[in-house]
Amino acid sequence: FIVLFLIPFVLFYMLKDGDKLPQKILKFLPEKQKNEAKRILNDMDSALSSYIQGQLIVSACVGILVYIGYLIIGLDYSLVLGLIAMLTSVIPFVGPIIGTIPGVIVAIIDSPFMVLKVLIVVVAAQQIEGNLISPFVMGKKLDVHPLTIILLLLVAGSFGGLVGLLLAVPTYAVAKVIVRHTFRLVKLWRKH
Repeated sequence: FIVLFLIPFVLFYMLKDGDKLPQKILKFLPEKQKNEAKRILNDMDSALSSYIQGQLIVSACVGILVYIGYLIIGLDYSLVLGLIAMLTSVIPFVGPIIGTIPGVIVAIIDSPFMVLKVLIVVVAAQQIEGNLISPFVMGKKLDVHPLTIILLLLVAGSFGGLVGLLLAVPTYAVAKVIVRHTFRLVKLWRKH
């Protein structure tokens, strides 16, 4: 609960003062290397921005899938419940559970069989998102093959658990930028 309470504040200050950290890092570098460091920091920023955009696209897809599924099974308030599913799916792991609760409550009022239908819709939407949409969207946004993302999530999940799953894709994106620039700089250094 403490972490959930602190996250909005941390995000606010990171967004508010996010441009100050790179400037402070650049102060410690020699003048010759500042342009290269700016380029690397900009590429890292682009990779993380692409990751966030991808997450928002995936969340929108989940909301649409849940909305369509709720319409098919005839659940009342399908649009509102689909929007709730979309908004909560941004939260990793617990978001889909939180987004399912309102649908289950509405389904309980209807019938016990409707609860089963809601759960089937949510599980189907999450399977489509996890196995098709997320790897494809993240692969396109981060210029990474979808199979690489799936394997990355499998390995990170088995070694790091929930934290590994949370950090796997953005860490990979940043590491990819760093490695790419390192190889480029080594090649330039060898030429001189």
